[in-house]
Parts: sequence; C-alpha cells; structure tokens
Amino acid sequence: MADLLGVERSTVVRWENAETDPQPWHRTRIASALGVTLEQLDDMLVDVSVAAHRGQAMGDDTRSPASGATRPELLDSLRAFLTTYLPTHLPEPSLTLLDVRRAVGRVHSRYQRASYTSAARLLPDVLGQATNLTSNAAGMHRSSAFRLLAAAYIAASKLAAKVGDADTALLTADRASTAARIAEDQALTAVAAYQVACGLMRLPGRAAEAEHVVRSSIERLAASGSPVGPDLLSARGALLLLAAVMAAGRGSAKEASQLLQEAEGLAAMLGADRNRLWTGFGPTNVVIHAVSAAVRAGNAGQALEIGTLLDTSRLPAVLVGRRAQVHVDLAAAALMSSGDRSVSVLHLLEAERVAAEMVHANVQARTLLLELLAKERRVGTPGLRALAERAGLLA
Repeated sequence: MADLLGVERSTVVRWENAETDPQPWHRTRIASALGVTLEQLDDMLVDVSVAAHRGQAMGDDTRSPASGATRPELLDSLRAFLTTYLPTHLPEPSLTLLDVRRAVGRVHSRYQRASYTSAARLLPDVLGQATNLTSNAAGMHRSSAFRLLAAAYIAASKLAAKVGDADTALLTADRASTAARIAEDQALTAVAAYQVACGLMRLPGRAAEAEHVVRSSIERLAASGSPVGPDLLSARGALLLLAAVMAAGRGSAKEASQLLQEAEGLAAMLGADRNRLWTGFGPTNVVIHAVSAAVRAGNAGQALEIGTLLDTSRLPAVLVGRRAQVHVDLAAAALMSSGDRSVSVLHLLEAERVAAEMVHANVQARTLLLELLAKERRVGTPGLRALAERAGLLA
C-alpha cells in the first residue's frame, strides 16, 4: 500500500492504528487501491478509529479481547465459591491467623510468579479460610482477619483481570474494598480501589468511572495526613502508575508524563524496588509502566527505546510475571511500529520462557497472538503457530 501511494510504510501504519487520518488527496488513491468507493473508505476509517480509541481508553491489558482470547475456565472454582452465599460447610476453625496469613501470601506469590492455574486452584480454599477467620475473630484480631480477607480478594481480582474476566475482577475487588474498610486499613483500601478500577476498565463504557476511582483514591491519600509509611507510598505509587497509563490511553501524553514523574518521586522515597502489599512498586516498576504508557499512547518507538534501557533484574525475585509482562508490551510495540511479526513473536517467546502462563493465560498476550495469526498471509512467521498451539489457540 505504501509503495502504491508513494508514502512511507510508517504512514500507512499510523492510518491503520487511527493515529492520523489520510489527507484528502490520498483518499481517492487509497479507495482505488482497495477497490472501494470513497463512501466505503470513510466508513472503514471510522470503524478503525472507534476500535483503536476503545482499546486505548481501556489502558493496560484492557483492549476488548478477541473471541477465544480469554481462559474463563481457569476461574470455574473461584466463581463457584463466589456464588455460594450460604456454604454448606466452612473450613475448620482451628486455623490460626498465622496459618491464613501464610495461605494468602502463597496465593499472591503464585500469582506474581505467573502460576495462574495454581493460584486459581488455591483461591477458593484460601478465601473460605479467610472468611471463616473473620467469623470467629474478635477484638484486635478482627481487624487482622479482615485485612487478610481483603488481601485474598485482591489476589482473586488480579487473577480474574489477568485472564480477562472483568465481571469477576470487579466483584472480587468490591469485596476486597469492603473488607479493607472494615479493617480500617487505608493502604489496603487504596490497593482494592486500584483493582476496582482494573475491573471497570475491562467493561465497555466504564473507562471514565475507572479513572474517577483512581483519581479520587489518589486525592484521598494525598489529603489524609496519615504518616507516610512504605505501604501507603506503594499504594499511592501504584495508583499513580495506573493513572498514567489511563492518561496515555486517552491521548494526554503530557499528563501521563507528569504522573509518571510523581510516581518516580515516590519510588525514590521508597528507596528500592519493593513489593509492599504485593504492588511491586519501586523505581523499576515506574519504568515498566512508562513502556506500557507509551504503548497505550501508540508511541511504539518510545516504548521500544525505553525497553532497551530497562533492567528487570532489580525487581524482587517473586515478580516473575512482571518481568514477562514487559515482553508482552514490547511485542505489541514491535508490531505497532513496523508491523514486524517476527520481532513481536520473539518478544512473546521470551515472555513464555520467563513465565509460560503469562502468554498462555494472559488475555493481552492471547489477544496479540490472535492478531498476529490474523495478519499471516502466504508466509508463516517462525515460531508463531507453535506458540499459539501451546497457548491453546490452535487445534
């Protein structure tokens, strides 16, 4: 197409991504090359623009998944637990606060290592244990029990969002928020709000509500006057990073940059890459989100440039999924920048090497795989079909 029109290939890519519109003097030649009328071409350009802006507005991992991109069966046991409001039995009350704390930590660890199947298998029992603990706890232990319940539901919401189940992500995030408020834990409440926003972002037409949740949570933390410990720093930093990705997705590059800078300042106060409240917040995570923000803004070149400078070895060892996520974002950037499927597949293969389920179960990676498969013509991309088969996308 670029050769036919006498323009740069990148120009056509920007038209396809709805970053720019063809000038009037190009439209007649485009219509002729595609064998359509000018009216049909206008309709096509409108459809591309709507689809692209819908994807950008949703932010990280939140483009509407293509058919077959989600793995909802992973959450069958979790959904069964969530719909059992009057369980026939509860876990044995002999479990102590320490037992449940360890169980909740184990689920978060499995999630952060991108062991999604294992985390999904553990979650119903852990949620049941935490629920039972709140029923039996009294006095000072009651707040601790509700903190653990909030943390367990946060893990459930993260997993649901990762595999593309927006409804379950929102439901579990809301339950996490309720438990955190009962515990009167400001930092956990903020982390739960983060997850509420992630659930809303994945639902059609709810991006503005998601951004309102994030912004209001940031403002409440800033105005609270509470002593700023590492948990509150991490919670506020995580919210700022999500806000930056949202701003980038709706085309506000300057605002996204300001939010990233503010988060960078908090990361400097924290002093190192930490994992307080399982946020993974720290200096490296700020750079990772700078890559994500550039991808959501459609600035693939900037994303790839930042990616070359990123050193994920500084992250806490448990954040395996976070390391793999970088390659998923860079795969999207590579495809966006030049349409080079081979480079995109190489990044996905690296993500799979680091954490296989980051590609096999993550809705963002699976959607990207389907997009790559759809772009194949006569010549296959080395490694693509085998990777898609391992992800269960090809029979």
